[in-house]
Amino acid sequence: MTRVSDLRYPPPKGLLLIPLAIFIALVAAEALLRAFPRLLPVDLQIALEDSPETRGVSHPYIGYLPTPNFPLIVRTSEFNIPYPTDAHGFNNAEPWPTRADIVTIGDSLTFGYGVAPDQAWPALLARDQRAAKVINLGLIGAGPQQYLRVYETFGVPLEPKILLIGFFVGNDFWDAEKFDAWLSSGVGGNYMAWRDFGRHTGAVEEVLGNSYVYHWARYVREIYRNWRADEPKDLRLADGRHLKLRPRAMAENTASVEPGNRIFELVVDALERINAIATSHGTDVLVVLLPSKEETYLPLLDGTPADPGAPLRAALAADGIAYLDLLPAFRAHAEAGAKLFFEYDGHPNAEGYRLVAKEVLAHLEGNAAAYGLAAARRWVRR
Repeated sequence: MTRVSDLRYPPPKGLLLIPLAIFIALVAAEALLRAFPRLLPVDLQIALEDSPETRGVSHPYIGYLPTPNFPLIVRTSEFNIPYPTDAHGFNNAEPWPTRADIVTIGDSLTFGYGVAPDQAWPALLARDQRAAKVINLGLIGAGPQQYLRVYETFGVPLEPKILLIGFFVGNDFWDAEKFDAWLSSGVGGNYMAWRDFGRHTGAVEEVLGNSYVYHWARYVREIYRNWRADEPKDLRLADGRHLKLRPRAMAENTASVEPGNRIFELVVDALERINAIATSHGTDVLVVLLPSKEETYLPLLDGTPADPGAPLRAALAADGIAYLDLLPAFRAHAEAGAKLFFEYDGHPNAEGYRLVAKEVLAHLEGNAAAYGLAAARRWVRR
């Protein structure tokens, strides 16, 4: 006797058509987006044009460098800037001097990301102090361990009178963790390509990485996640302009900023080593603490006195490493209605970079004799 449970019924013919219909719909959507890419948001268009080949050249010690003597294009929905790199891949005019008075190291905020090359704060220092030779060794995407390696490789031979370390609390600890993971992996190659595109790329990942529909789905998912997290938060300035703030992202990127945390100690160790090497070469060191958009403007939005850099300032003071904290100046200008950052992007705009240069120049002017520099002229707003 046959039981009902033993019977095998073929699935309805309609169900068999569902996977086929989904496949056809995805293929049609892929074809449509490829034929009309302008249907996609600008940021997504830029992401689809991105590739590991845009991440410069590998460097066995530093991890990577922008391609030397080759235009580096930095493009977002808010700016599109070509940077003509020098013979080493940095944001400087050629030729380099055999010795420099001032050398700057840091990440994209020192490189000058988002503004014209002559609007980066090291370029503004050079323009104001025409008698001083300034070399900018800012490296996009770098962390403190790379600051050390860049300084050892390119900065020490220049024998500067003063070394300015542009330190960005907003993501330097995050970058330190990523670079440490790259070193530990032993994979080698181009660090930035590894960081942004992953260590392994199988056949499935390669197909998905080239799919417009896949990237569109990820884009929509990110919008949904931000909506669930109520980010970005909108701050409207007195003149009607807006700034988008991401306190959750800031909290995640600065979660390791506390004494005893391995990444925190790794960062402090890198700064101590830079200071020790510079001191042994007769170079003074000043850590320029560059505030984030969230540190600057969150107090105006909800009264939150965001100050994740406090533990680092305490560590620098304990080590006797001089620093210049720009957060008070940025907050004062923010309270006066200044817009110092791009609306969506987290980097300073031209006004923000001018404020960095203004504060650094004021410090150099007040300590010119100690640094062996000619007295800096008073900053004139341009």
